[in-house]
Amino acid sequence: MPSLAKLALALALALLVVVPVALAAEETEQDPRKAYAEQVEPICKTNSEANSRILKGVKEQVKHDKLGPAGKRFIRASSALGKAVTQIDRVPRPAADEAKLTKWIGYLRKEKTFLQQIGAALKSKDKYHAQKLAVELNKNNNKANNTVISFPFKECRIDSSRFI
Repeated sequence: MPSLAKLALALALALLVVVPVALAAEETEQDPRKAYAEQVEPICKTNSEANSRILKGVKEQVKHDKLGPAGKRFIRASSALGKAVTQIDRVPRPAADEAKLTKWIGYLRKEKTFLQQIGAALKSKDKYHAQKLAVELNKNNNKANNTVISFPFKECRIDSSRFI
């Protein structure tokens, strides 16, 4: 019996060593994502704050048929996002996530295009087309968020319902 107790103790000690090592390996695998997020989050935050200022009250403008001024604001927001995407694109990506992040940046570029198109539609007084584009924008943003769901993003998650 004493040898069985020693075996059980040895097994328990081995598990105490193996489990933390496995967890540390998993954490190390996540570190490149965390490091990338730490570099990109300030860019996203700056853009998010800019777009909050630019698009503040735009829903009311559209509601009251002030479509021209609302359109100009969407175009300004598109320009601000374009600058942010250019900065994000310059940040080195973890090799293991290169394809995923390239796809995500592609969705961000599409978001910029949708904002531009919504602005143009509003400026031309085509509220229906702008609404249709807003639906497409939301679909695109969901795809972008789903692409980088494994990253510890907060500011880089897209929530267009704040604006439109």
